[in-house]
Amino acid sequence: MLILGFGGLSLPMSPAMASSDTPPCVVVRVVDGDTVDLDCLGEGRFRARLTGYDTPETHNPRCAAEAVHGQAATRRLRALVADARALEARLGRWDRYERRLVQLSVDGRDVGQRLIAEGLALPYDGGRRPDWCAHLR
Repeated sequence: MLILGFGGLSLPMSPAMASSDTPPCVVVRVVDGDTVDLDCLGEGRFRARLTGYDTPETHNPRCAAEAVHGQAATRRLRALVADARALEARLGRWDRYERRLVQLSVDGRDVGQRLIAEGLALPYDGGRRPDWCAHLR
């Protein structure tokens, strides 16, 4: 479990919330709706793919609708992280793109579930990615 901050500012770690085996981290940058850059004590800076959901692409989208919805998901994730009172990340394994798989919660609620409920993401378990252009028609 990690307590995160945003923009280089760490939120205070509560002993009840902190895990002794996981270093504190900060969200350095929200890359897109399902990817962030983290900086973790003892592990350095790395890219993290948030798990449990997928958002439309903002880099090389296949259609205009995907680009627009990807930008909306990115803005929403930035707002969630910036407005959070508490963030928690559970670090997982590394994926084939050299990103750490991370489950992120904001104020006790999973970010993926929130973006899915808001229509900005779809559930994703690591298999074939959704065809966003077909989905957004």
